[in-house]
Amino acid sequence: MDNIIDNAIALIVREIDPDKIILFGSRNKGECLEHSDIDLLVIKSGVESRRRVAQKLHKALFAIPAAFDILVETPERIAKLRNDDGFVISEAVTGSVLYER
Repeated sequence: MDNIIDNAIALIVREIDPDKIILFGSRNKGECLEHSDIDLLVIKSGVESRRRVAQKLHKALFAIPAAFDILVETPERIAKLRNDDGFVISEAVTGSVLYER
C-alpha cells in the first residue's frame, strides 16, 4: 500500500504542485481494512475552485488501483475551518504530512 500512496503523491505533485499533502482517516490511524479508501488533504494556495481541482485529481488518480477521498483546501480556508471546530478538518490537519513544499 505504501507504493500506491507514494505513486499517488508523486502524481498529485506533478498535476498541481500542492503546498502540502496530509494522510488522514483510517489509514493514518492504522485502522483500515483491506478495501478502505485513502483519505488525503491536499493544501494548495491560490485555488479558485476546490471542486475543480479535486475532480482533476480524482481523474488523474483513476489509473491507480485504490479508492481515494481527496479533500482540497487553501491555507486560508484551513485556518478558518480549524477555528470552526469541524471534525473532518480537525482530523485532517492532525494527520501525517506526506509531502510539503
